[in-house]
Amino acid sequence: MIEIFRLSIADFWSKKFIYLAILPLFFSIFMLSLALFLGAKPAVLAIFDAINGYFGEYEIVKFLMQNELFNWLINAFVYAFGAYLVVILSVFFALFVAGFLTPIVVNEINKRHYKIILKNDVSLVFITKIMVVEILKFLGILLVCLPLLFVPVLHFFVGIIPFFYIYYKFLLVDVASNILGKTKFELCLIEGGGVGFVLSSFAFYLVSLLPIVGLFFQLFFVIFLTHLVFRRYLKF
Repeated sequence: MIEIFRLSIADFWSKKFIYLAILPLFFSIFMLSLALFLGAKPAVLAIFDAINGYFGEYEIVKFLMQNELFNWLINAFVYAFGAYLVVILSVFFALFVAGFLTPIVVNEINKRHYKIILKNDVSLVFITKIMVVEILKFLGILLVCLPLLFVPVLHFFVGIIPFFYIYYKFLLVDVASNILGKTKFELCLIEGGGVGFVLSSFAFYLVSLLPIVGLFFQLFFVIFLTHLVFRRYLKF
């Protein structure tokens, strides 16, 4: 793992990969910040409409609705929640953008270090079926975890489980399908990429929750996991 980390660092800081890493960073920040900016005001108005609709006849509510501090708190809550949502969504948005770059990463890593002929016989239909199943599993896990999100302290740890699951599965399918032939790809799915892949993905997910840092290093995560799959399943 130390050797893989060393190689991944050297690859990532090369000119080609740095340029590619900037794409998910700026594209994700721009799109999600735009969504926050455009969506925050309608969200605030919707909250005020809901308060007026359900509690508007109460004098205390009328007083609060006219109070500047209360209005400021509602706006602050919406923007704070929106910013948190942007961080979570940005992880997956950056991963989505980086996913389009995975074939480039795999080919470059192969050319630099392994120099083998890769089998590209994993069909898009097969990958799509797998991802649909994984998304359904994610939704199931999310529903199970949902009641626990309202438990103080516990909600932080429980909230990680469903989103890490889909993050890890997306990485596994994306990286492995670009490297392995169908037989070894299916084996990789059965094994979940191995313990090293799971632990690495979990560490990368936690790093991804740090604003900006996670966006910039998504490509490094793909590079690292690419080396991991090459070495585990192609016997290097």
